[in-house]
Amino acid sequence: MKTHILFGLACWLGLVTSAAAADKTAALLGHWNCQGEDGATVLEFQSRDTLVYDGEVNRYRLQGDAIMLQGMWGEEAYRFRLKNKRLEVAFPDGGRIQCTRAGKSTAGGGMGSVAGGSNAQLRGRLCRWSGSSSSYSGTSYSSTAAIEFDGRGQVMYSSESSFSGNSGIAYGGSGGTPGTYQVNGNDVIVRLEDGSQISAHVNMRQNDGRITELMVNGKLWATGLCE
Repeated sequence: MKTHILFGLACWLGLVTSAAAADKTAALLGHWNCQGEDGATVLEFQSRDTLVYDGEVNRYRLQGDAIMLQGMWGEEAYRFRLKNKRLEVAFPDGGRIQCTRAGKSTAGGGMGSVAGGSNAQLRGRLCRWSGSSSSYSGTSYSSTAAIEFDGRGQVMYSSESSFSGNSGIAYGGSGGTPGTYQVNGNDVIVRLEDGSQISAHVNMRQNDGRITELMVNGKLWATGLCE
């Protein structure tokens, strides 16, 4: 009799624990705008086991008041505290971020869907061109830079330049530098693996939500400039 009671109690406690974890996961789902020592970032809980932080996709699980992520030496605990529309996350190294809710992701196939989040609004190749020529000296210079956005937070940056003059013709270029990007409203942050960062503002957005032009330090990046 006691065995059956203990077994039933254990099952009931297990159900209660599972329900509590499910409630916490549901409360975390969606986009969060975060601020930490390294500046502004975006955290998105896309599903009950997938999150994107600063453009990087991770698998996670909840354990009590901790978000468990796979680290180099095994699982690491990121302690969190959630109250209303505010979320605080403590990193294993002692760092912290403070987040506010920016709206939940929605299921479906739209440009703002869970499959790509806000990053899905920016897909394809955007280019910047600059150049000059002088009929007096007989010289000309042109420079083209391009960023390829994959719609899921990854980019590839490349550039090429040419010069012609009385001394001859010269060409130069970069084969491609990978990196990540994050769309947050009308702001876009691109971080490349060489340590450089590009802060851009949306200059043109189509009716379906696609971003086709960015402005960076007063210079236009557009799909039309890639032709």
